[in-house]
Amino acid sequence: MSEHSVHHSRWTRLTTDELYGIVVLRNRVFALEQRVTAEDFDGRDREPDTEHWWFGTDDTAVGYLRLIRPAADEVHPAGAAPPAWVIGRVATHPEHRGQGIAGRLVAAVLREHGGEPFVLHAQEYAAGLYERHGFARFGDSYLEAGIRHVGMHRPGH
Repeated sequence: MSEHSVHHSRWTRLTTDELYGIVVLRNRVFALEQRVTAEDFDGRDREPDTEHWWFGTDDTAVGYLRLIRPAADEVHPAGAAPPAWVIGRVATHPEHRGQGIAGRLVAAVLREHGGEPFVLHAQEYAAGLYERHGFARFGDSYLEAGIRHVGMHRPGH
């Protein structure tokens, strides 16, 4: 497929070319651009429920996000149902920013799983993107990997 579109897959169904495209993008954004020194590959990519969502071609990702099941101690707003999913590792290639790619990925995830509650830990400057998709900030902002973040929650419908 040469046309850019939204793709998603679980670990066992990713092709080596798809995985390569995802790894190249995550490395480009998190390691090279943002200089995050924390380990990107934390073992969660390979969990059976984890979903990898990307925008691009079959072997080139220009946008990406990872959908994982929450850890037992996942923070969420008091009184809200615990999240069913955590959105993370959201990345857009610098040459493709400003085109709505991350928003298209979030919208696709919500079409698939929107009835379930979500949390995510947004880089604070990007919180508006998630607010446009029904997420609300909770808690105080905090520093993670040298970047200011804020917790965000979206209840199930």
